[in-house]
This record gives sequence, C-alpha cells and structure tokens, in this order.
Amino acid sequence: LKLSVQTVSRAYEELIRRGLISGEVGRGSFVQTQRREPEPPYIPERLGEVIDLSILKPVCEPMHLEKLKQALGWLSENLPASSALSFRPNMVFPRHRAVAVEWLKLCGLDASPQNISLTNGATAGMTVALMSVAPPGSTVATEAIGHHTLIPLARYLGFNLEGLPIDGNGLIPEALDEACRLSDIRAVFVQPSVINPTATLMDAARREQIAAVARKHDIAIIENDVLGPLVEGRPPAVAAFAPERTLYVTSFTKIVVPGLRIGYLAVPDRYVAAVANRHLVSNWMATPMVAEIATRWVNDGTALELVNWQRGALRRRQEIAAEVLTGVDYRCHRDGLHLWLELPGDRAEESFVAQARLRGVAIAPGTSFRIADTSWHPAIRISLGSTTEGELRAGLSVVAKLLLGDPEHLLLAI
Repeated sequence: LKLSVQTVSRAYEELIRRGLISGEVGRGSFVQTQRREPEPPYIPERLGEVIDLSILKPVCEPMHLEKLKQALGWLSENLPASSALSFRPNMVFPRHRAVAVEWLKLCGLDASPQNISLTNGATAGMTVALMSVAPPGSTVATEAIGHHTLIPLARYLGFNLEGLPIDGNGLIPEALDEACRLSDIRAVFVQPSVINPTATLMDAARREQIAAVARKHDIAIIENDVLGPLVEGRPPAVAAFAPERTLYVTSFTKIVVPGLRIGYLAVPDRYVAAVANRHLVSNWMATPMVAEIATRWVNDGTALELVNWQRGALRRRQEIAAEVLTGVDYRCHRDGLHLWLELPGDRAEESFVAQARLRGVAIAPGTSFRIADTSWHPAIRISLGSTTEGELRAGLSVVAKLLLGDPEHLLLAI
C-alpha cells in the first residue's frame, strides 16, 4: 500500500477510538460486533511505581486529611438527627441551601435557596442538568474538545452530542449560532473557566456572546464551573449574562479536597421542578453527612482557606512544569490543575502515551476528550495535582525526554 508505519498506526488508533476494532497484545486486532464502553482518560487505580499524571485532582497534603478527620470528629458530636435518620430530601437541606447561596456569591452568582440543589459532586450535577434539558433524541452542543464524561452520558441518556469549533478563547459563538440554525439544538454545555481540557479561560466578551446566541435561539446553557473561586480574576460566569436559562454546576472536589464529594446546581425558575424530579430519581439526595461538612467549612472559612492554599500550590507546580518543559509548547493557566500538550506532527498519540507508561508515567490521551469527528491533532493532558512535587518533576522529565527524542512507534498497536 506504500504507507508508513506511522500512518497505519494512526489508522488503527482511530479505529480503536471509534470502537470498531480492539487490539490485544500477542493476538492481533479484532473487529468489534458492538461499540465498546468508553474508557476513562485516567488509569482506574494507581499501580506500583507508576507516576500517575492522568487523573485530574487537586494537590493534597497531610493537612487535608487532618482537617477531614477534625470535621468528622466534630460531626460525631454534632450530627443532626435529620442528617442521619431521615431520607426525605425536602426536610434535610434548607439550611444547607442557605449556606450554598453564600458560596455561589463567591462564584459570581446571585441564586435563591429554592433554586439550588445539593448534588453528589459535579458529575451528578451535570447528569441531572442534562436530563432536565435534553430529552432522548435531542441534541446538545459543546466544545469539540470537551468533557470526557459527556460522551458516555450522551449514549446512556439517549441524546446526540455535537462538538463545535473552538479557538484560544473557547467555543466560537458563530459556530453555535450556525449549529442552532441547522440542527435542533436544545442546550449548549460549556466549560469556560480552565477546567476544559485545553486549559482555556474564556473572556467576558465571549461569555456574553455565547449567552446572546443561546437567548436568540431559546436554548438552555449548562455551565460547568467546578474551579469556581480557584481561578483568580476570572470573568463573570456565563450564568451572569443569561441567568434565565443557565444551569450552573460547581463543586468542592477539585478545589477543596477530593473526599468532599458535594456540589451545587443552581438553576432558573423554569427548571426547578424538572431538576428536583430528575435529581430524585437519579440520586434521591446528596449524602447528608458530607453536606454537613461542606456547610460547616463554608461557614467557618475552611473551604475558602483551602481554595486559597490550592491556588498557591498549583502556581508552584506550574512553575515546575515551565522549568522542566522548557522549549515545549503547551497550554495552561496559572490556576489550572493540568496542562494540554499537542504532540509534534510526527508523534502518534496512542504510541506516545504507551511509551510514557512503559517508563512509569501515566498521562491522559487527548482522544478521550475528542467530541467532534473532525481533523484531529494528537495531544495529551497532564495533571499537576495528582502526585508529589518530586514525582511531578520526574514524570514531566520523562515526557520531556520523549518529546525531544526520536519518535518511537509502538508496533504492538498494530
């Protein structure tokens, strides 16, 4: 066929990504009879001596565990009966919602208690929001490179996902406008504040334009803003420009401590009943005892203290990355949890990820975040908070050596 090994490798990678074939070391490649379940971009569990830069998590120190232990000790002495002996959500959460109002003000939202649902983290909030605005068979627009969970969610919930063009400022408003004219778009899902894979911070003008397009076509906006107060000096939330149609999702998991798996979903009046019903059937309610800790930490300042600490820790790690990856072109934000690195043109993504893994470093393949079936540039996502500073430096050094060395194709992928 007069094709290079690199071209054939990429063809196999694309077939695997689409779930059309599977490859097994030592056995070969097999045509799939049905689509495989999508694989997460991170390794399911940390194995042996692997430096795990694949999973997106905040920096954690012994201090975080100690604060959680103290909170659990306080909870053991002050646990309300309603949080332990009841499972009627409308009896448990009114005071939690009142505190949520104050936290959402830090996120730039002016929300009413009755418009807030407490969720078991951002993923639960996303799921409920999508169930509320995107019935089976409808279409949701989002960034071409977006949230990896959206892909399986679209399949499980039965809606279509349309990935739209992006630039260095995020989702392009004109692309959304055209998609709304040509397709029956019911909602747009955006991640405007650094949490998106490309580490983009959408400016205020672009946020206002996205809101204007959504209003023009009367579609809902789902805003995933899980970094919330962590991103210093960020523009107003998209919800601030279109409060009447934005379902706003945030949580504590990525900015305070992973074990505090609780989040807030703030919605306009028109979606309150739909969100309450879908939250009831999918989660029933957020875990009350975790909600108690989050409420206490917001009240006594612990949550904001840990956010401020996290910001400083991430900035130090961004400095480490800049030092180790000198001469390497990548995207980042000083308050972000990760880097987005497009591979040189001669590098196959699956091969690069596999070569890093063979050297003891796990990184996330960019195809896990690929939503649009358009031309694709191989890329990787590198988490900065998932390990110690020493291991981060060592892992980044492995990536740098792979980038600067001669490309080595992983023949086992064929």
